[in-house]
Amino acid sequence: MPEESVGEAVPEEVAGNGLRPPFHSLVARVADKAAEGGEDDVVPRLSMMMRKLSQLMSDDATQRVYRPRGWSHAGYRICVSLWVMGPMPSHQVTAMTNMGRATVSAALKRICDIGLVTKEPLEQDGRSVMVRLTPLGEQAIRESYAAHLAIEHEWFDMLTDVEKLVLLMLLEKLMTGRNGY
Repeated sequence: MPEESVGEAVPEEVAGNGLRPPFHSLVARVADKAAEGGEDDVVPRLSMMMRKLSQLMSDDATQRVYRPRGWSHAGYRICVSLWVMGPMPSHQVTAMTNMGRATVSAALKRICDIGLVTKEPLEQDGRSVMVRLTPLGEQAIRESYAAHLAIEHEWFDMLTDVEKLVLLMLLEKLMTGRNGY
């Protein structure tokens, strides 16, 4: 790897592709540091690339689907969950979306105020509410999900069907093996 002074970017060649994007150079250097310390250099690469891919896909959906349609990321996730799972108590919405109570509460208030969901007190627990999509909410999530799915195809259609299945199996293995998600 070429020598450089602090703060000075040194471009690295990538076969047939010109210059390596800055993030890929960072990933390579983090992996190199891990290897210098006797660690496996693949794990930091995997971790950084997975996080970056997740962020890029999230940013893409935010710019092209959520924001133009007036969704927050949290509101969208809540409405998708209600759409596919049906009405549920707010604490289940929190668990289903893997978001914190404060985030869910704020998002629920907003999407309730604009008429996408309703909240009704639960008879057996006066502190909890049952959350359900309104007809307007169902229409909005159907339309938004179609646009969201089109973006997901853009991201994953560069893989073959077999590669998609292998990636899915590996991700499921990672998620179920670590914390039982």
